[in-house]
Order: sequence, then structure tokens, then C-alpha cells
Amino acid sequence: MCTSLGCYKGGKPYQGKFGLAYKLYRLDSSSSHAFERYAVLNSHACVPETDVNYEICQSDGCPTVSPGFLKKLQSLIDASTQPILLSVYDSGLHAAPPVHPVRGLNS
Repeated sequence: MCTSLGCYKGGKPYQGKFGLAYKLYRLDSSSSHAFERYAVLNSHACVPETDVNYEICQSDGCPTVSPGFLKKLQSLIDASTQPILLSVYDSGLHAAPPVHPVRGLNS
């Protein structure tokens, strides 16, 4: 679970408290202070690498993925010549947005 719902543009990577992280810029109007508050995309060991049928750890705001998945994302983000866009939503509150496959992510 993540409490920083909304649309973001990915910023520069840096080494944070939990290792590699990407700063995020908020694109929608509900909170334009995401960058100043250091909303980031990062990983944490408490997020499993595979699908599970139980609750996992809760982020206190930042979108958080498993370490292995962030490594896959890193290669795509760092190689991109255009900004990466991230939509963070709660499937219990909103209809899920359309899913578009990302080439190279499942390999």
C-alpha cells in the first residue's frame, strides 16, 4: 500500500536510506509538493519478489517495489531518453487504469 496516490514524472536517481531511489515530480494538482517532500520510487526487502496472497509491508508514502523489480526498472528508466511516467492508484478506490505491456520488463 502507498499513500502517495497520483501521477508522477520520474526524476534523477540517487542513493537513499534504502539504496537506489528515483525522485518523483507530482503531475496532478492534488499535491504539487511531492518533490519537496522527497516522494520517491524505491525498493524495500519487505516487498516480496513474487505474488503473494497476504498483506505485505506498507510504505508510509512512497511507491515501493521489491529489490529485484527495481533492478529491472532501473535498466529501463536509465536507458530512457524520455521522462518515465508513473501512475499510483488504489485498486480498492478506483478502477484500474489500462495496463500496457512494457517491453523488456518480463525478460
